[in-house]
Amino acid sequence: MGKARSRHARLSLDGPHVERAYRNLKAGIVEGRYRPGAPLSEVSLASEHGMSRTPIREGLARLWQEGFLERVLGHGYFVSRVTVQQIHDTFDVRRLLEGAAAARAAELVTDGEVGRLRHLAAVPIASDQDYRLAESANVQFHVAIAKCARNGLALELIERCLAQIDRFMLLGVSFGPFQEAAANAHLEIVEAIARHDPDSARARMEEHLDCGSRLMKEALMRGHLAVSM
Repeated sequence: MGKARSRHARLSLDGPHVERAYRNLKAGIVEGRYRPGAPLSEVSLASEHGMSRTPIREGLARLWQEGFLERVLGHGYFVSRVTVQQIHDTFDVRRLLEGAAAARAAELVTDGEVGRLRHLAAVPIASDQDYRLAESANVQFHVAIAKCARNGLALELIERCLAQIDRFMLLGVSFGPFQEAAANAHLEIVEAIARHDPDSARARMEEHLDCGSRLMKEALMRGHLAVSM
């Protein structure tokens, strides 16, 4: 019993450190500080982030489960490379989750929420060097629709997919084509939700995400994603 209590106490103390390690490492991957294909050493990361190897190890394991890392037996973890299949899989999951979320939002949305969605629908025009403003606005729009669906688990999964998309964009995709396609699509989605039309809301969201998937795959195939293939 004493050993069990001691282990439980140790895990409780490590909890905040594990969360910090996870968030710091994830930010490094999403923001491109750890490039695709780069090896991640527990020892080096522990030194870099000023913590022991235990929270680093658990943070790496969590990021591996979420698809941000690859694990090679005997060699450790490496930052996942971006592939056409990975883009396809991420958008495919988004299509399922966000299509359903838009349909559910059309059933549950309030007038106040419709007003907020209309406000968020516009995508600010930003240069490729300062695309973060536009990408942040896009994320807020999609998260707001997910919140209208009143499903916490779906919201969590959608946010994870959006973090992957953010990483793809930071690797060198020109944001211009996405801006041009997003503004009108967002407005069409909002109007379908405002009409309380679940079928149309789902269809408009699926069309929007299909367009995003196509544009990102084309960017990868043209070599406009700065990845190590």
